[in-house]
Amino acid sequence: MMTIDFKSGRITYNEFHINFNLPFSEQEDCLTEDLLQVEYENGYLIDLGWYPEYDETGKFILQLISNGNWEKPIYKKQSRNWEHLKKSLIKAIDMANVGIN
Repeated sequence: MMTIDFKSGRITYNEFHINFNLPFSEQEDCLTEDLLQVEYENGYLIDLGWYPEYDETGKFILQLISNGNWEKPIYKKQSRNWEHLKKSLIKAIDMANVGIN
């Protein structure tokens, strides 16, 4: 996770301790719905969680939320591997930074 630049975002919650070199079955205690939140000045929020919680067969769900509207995320992606998750995070970060100098 340290290779991600959240640009103007402020990490407000970070419990992302997933090791992609280990099977998910060996890290079930890390597979929670609340993994990461990053807030932006323009009202955007990046939220990352694992669903269903503590279930090795689950997946990461990444959402970009605007002004607290959790019912209609601006961007939402699912993933089970780091490369796809990283690409999705970068896209969400770029979207969240629109209009921020």
